[in-house]
Amino acid sequence: MARQSRGVPQPPSPWMPTWTRTTRPPPTTWAVRPLPPRTRSFFETPDEKRVRLAKEYLGKLGAEKPGEDIQQQLSRDVNDQAKRTKVIVEDVKLGEQRIHKQGHRFAVTCVCLSSDDTTAYTGGKDCTVVRWDVETGKKAVFPGSRNRFDCGGHFEQVLSVCLIEPRSLLASVGVDRVVRFWDHRAPHRSTCQDTLSGHTGSITGVVAEADGSQLYTSSMDKSLKLWDLRTKRCVDTLFGHVSGIGCMDMFTKGRPVTGGTDKTVRLWKVDKETHLMFNRHAYAVDAVTVADQDRFLSGSQDGNIHLWSHASKKPLATAALGANHWITALSAVRRGNVVFGGTVDGKLRCWRFGRGPAVGEEQTPGDKGLLRMTEVMEPVSVPGCINAIAVGRKVVACAVGKEHRLGRWYYDRSQKNGLLLMPLSYHEG
Repeated sequence: MARQSRGVPQPPSPWMPTWTRTTRPPPTTWAVRPLPPRTRSFFETPDEKRVRLAKEYLGKLGAEKPGEDIQQQLSRDVNDQAKRTKVIVEDVKLGEQRIHKQGHRFAVTCVCLSSDDTTAYTGGKDCTVVRWDVETGKKAVFPGSRNRFDCGGHFEQVLSVCLIEPRSLLASVGVDRVVRFWDHRAPHRSTCQDTLSGHTGSITGVVAEADGSQLYTSSMDKSLKLWDLRTKRCVDTLFGHVSGIGCMDMFTKGRPVTGGTDKTVRLWKVDKETHLMFNRHAYAVDAVTVADQDRFLSGSQDGNIHLWSHASKKPLATAALGANHWITALSAVRRGNVVFGGTVDGKLRCWRFGRGPAVGEEQTPGDKGLLRMTEVMEPVSVPGCINAIAVGRKVVACAVGKEHRLGRWYYDRSQKNGLLLMPLSYHEG
């Protein structure tokens, strides 16, 4: 074997590996993937979840509405959520009666209260609308006269009134088929500000949405009309009743409830232009009231009061007074389980609807899940036919007359025409 020289480079051997100098690769960077929503909600605390939901809600509002409208939308959403909360009303008590009979010359047909229970508004068969101070009894009369078309007010009987506080308006309707708007703070003898026409029969009911954007009217022409208060125009007319509509109430936006002489109660879904019909009464329905978003009640000339739900075609509960006790007025404590009712014989009654046995009865195994209506107090005698009831937080107001609001089937000369006020107290469970 020949000896290799140290100074002479030798070619690489094919049997030996060749090492080359390379640059070091950069360190690998790992991207952090966000957790899926289910995993994130599993690990977050209740406080973190509330913050996340609030940010998502505010982000959605900011994308859809300008900045100045966000606060108004938040207030409306808070009010809508409060309406969904139901309360248990207990220990209902009424105070001493006070009747004001110097405002209307004929029967008082309708009544409504302001949100703070300080002012009441009534309409009567003398064609006038009267504003009352609940505490002092002072009144201001808005003019009206039968068959006087230039009197500045109604020229026929007034059948319903509604206070629209967001717009500082009072709406009144009646036999003259005209919707009239008044400034509810105007002085004595002030005339109406505006009028709306469109019905071909007597207008028996008027209600407004909480934000004051829309108004609903019911009529004996079998129709329900929807009015835009911004443009003062009729935007929709709904049909369904096969006879005249005698009463109406509303608590949820776009969901009025009506009762008619066709013996039916109807829950309207205005946005879908449809309605649900409930027909368990034997005679005309003269009174309806909405308790909460799910339940409403109706009273009829057959002496029965039915509790309804939009999820059932049958009554959830019934209170029967008999054929001689014509139900003329109903009004429920909003979001509660108590309803006040009036009859032509001048009796004001109060019912509580709930599950369990009646007061003074022993509970049986089947009573726990049974929904029933029970009277929670003795009937209160009122000096006249109760044509309408308005229930506030601290007071109950009744429109009282010598005769029924829609006719003269029951006329008693010895009774009174006026506004009856009674202090109200109860506890919310």
